[in-house]
Amino acid sequence: MLQINNDQLKQFYEKCQKDKLIAIDTEFYRVDTYFPQLCLIQLSNSSECIFLDPISHKLDLSYLKKILFNTKIKKIFHAARQDIEIFFNMFKKIPRPVADTQICLIALGYPHSTSYAKACEDLLGIKLDKRKQFMDWRKRPLDSKEILYALNDVRYLIPLFKKISSMLDIYKKKKLRKYYKKVTYEKIFTERAEIAWKKIKFNPKNNNEQNKLKKYCRIREKLAMKKNVPVRRIISDQDIKIISSTDGDINLKSKLIKKLEI
Repeated sequence: MLQINNDQLKQFYEKCQKDKLIAIDTEFYRVDTYFPQLCLIQLSNSSECIFLDPISHKLDLSYLKKILFNTKIKKIFHAARQDIEIFFNMFKKIPRPVADTQICLIALGYPHSTSYAKACEDLLGIKLDKRKQFMDWRKRPLDSKEILYALNDVRYLIPLFKKISSMLDIYKKKKLRKYYKKVTYEKIFTERAEIAWKKIKFNPKNNNEQNKLKKYCRIREKLAMKKNVPVRRIISDQDIKIISSTDGDINLKSKLIKKLEI
């Protein structure tokens, strides 16, 4: 079902008031940009699946906002980090409360990055076709198989969450709190430039090197955001390490620093 009418979205929102659970997923494009380009939003409650198409239709997102930020409705994601980033970019705050089935699976002994397809097959006996996982979701029109693929990403999320929850005791659920803090930590988005240095695998030998690392990562991140390009298109991680180090060729460092438009 293609959801483009705000009255229909209002009806969906009202149904969610009864269930208190909603499954959410997004499809986006992020190959040559810093910020993800939103292509689809999929939503599911206990009775229906819908999707919003922000490329083909200009949508009034007021009811989407109500769904996301109604604290009485739990939002279910799988691998929520990038979905939450998209909604933060749209509304400047993080949806709450959230549940992430990928995180929940950790308490059952699964690896940290277990796929939605793997979880559905193991716990629900449902095998999903993931051949369209890496398609360019900007293209229009979408065919029926692509629509089905997108909707299946939320169709089984609520049953999956309920199944996992039934297998977790209170102690195991408490152990997951540290993982949720990383997903819902607002400073990841509000202070991107200030914490960018933490992503670099580099062990500073002294405070001077650490301060340089922080400085150059901050500049690179701000430039990437301003130009809306991947950070490594500004300057690579390896080059960041070179100019942050107190050792090395001074001439090479000067050339690399110029890439940061200092």
